[in-house]
Amino acid sequence: MTNVGTIGTSEITKTFLKACIASRAFKISHLYSRTTAKAQALIDEFFIPEATADDDLTKFLSAPDLDVVYVASPNSMHFSHVKAALEHGKSVIVEKPAFVTPAEYQAIDAILQQHPELHVIEGARHLYDANYLAATEKVRQFNEITGATLAYMKYSSRFDAFQAGQNPNIFSPKFAGGALYDLGVYLVYAAVDWFGEPLSCDYHATKADNDIDLHGLARLHYEKFDVALIFGKDQQSFLPSEVYSHRQTLWLDNLGTPARVRLYDSPAVYTDLSQHAAENPLYDEVSAISQMFTNREDERFDHYWQLTGQVNHVLDQLRHSAGIVFESEQN
Repeated sequence: MTNVGTIGTSEITKTFLKACIASRAFKISHLYSRTTAKAQALIDEFFIPEATADDDLTKFLSAPDLDVVYVASPNSMHFSHVKAALEHGKSVIVEKPAFVTPAEYQAIDAILQQHPELHVIEGARHLYDANYLAATEKVRQFNEITGATLAYMKYSSRFDAFQAGQNPNIFSPKFAGGALYDLGVYLVYAAVDWFGEPLSCDYHATKADNDIDLHGLARLHYEKFDVALIFGKDQQSFLPSEVYSHRQTLWLDNLGTPARVRLYDSPAVYTDLSQHAAENPLYDEVSAISQMFTNREDERFDHYWQLTGQVNHVLDQLRHSAGIVFESEQN
């Protein structure tokens, strides 16, 4: 069994640990946090007595029984953590967005070219979801795509604190936060996965006083159609996502965590394509990626890595079209 260690102690890390335990896909061997107490608290909470708590990153990454590092630190720290893990001979699963700029992606790609035995895969969880895969199969079968509207807008649990004057990472330019680099990533991933990179794209964002984007509308322009992206973190929407092929419409209730998928032939006639959805949103992802490591599926790793680079490029174009600049670019 592949041994995994985690960087970060946020809710997504807890969800990842639960998925590892439920699927038995990875053996959890090490947990890193800036304070040992936080890492130990997770070990105790999930009863993983065989795991080690670390507050020394070099010691953590040097562990001989550590194979794969799961990176769930703030967005702006992903690059340095991924780079350090690779330099210690560890493969990486990194939460989305994997990197902030194309330069960061290219720097990691250069390391991977020198070390083909190592892999980096972005945790775009919906790519492995059974309902997303059912939708993907149908998109591939369409004779012609005539457009799409992809939506994911969810009121953040941290927005009230942000309004109260606090500075949560997800709403901070220092940590590369904002709606596009959080929920928008899901939509960009789906669009690039289904239709490829757009010919051009632009993003019209509603920003906070610190210039971080709260919500907005993006357009991806392809040769014969456009894709509209609607996403945000300061308000709640229940809009579905749709892909159009003339009279047919593929419909998903929620692109981030899809539970229902339908193919409409008319307003009252549809085929239900829905699959069973795992209770843990990372279960399918953890199971699939673990199998990729176990079976040494290099071609599949390469496919997802190339997709990560394309998504990174589109995100960068959208961000700059909206005039969003992160602190790391100002230094």
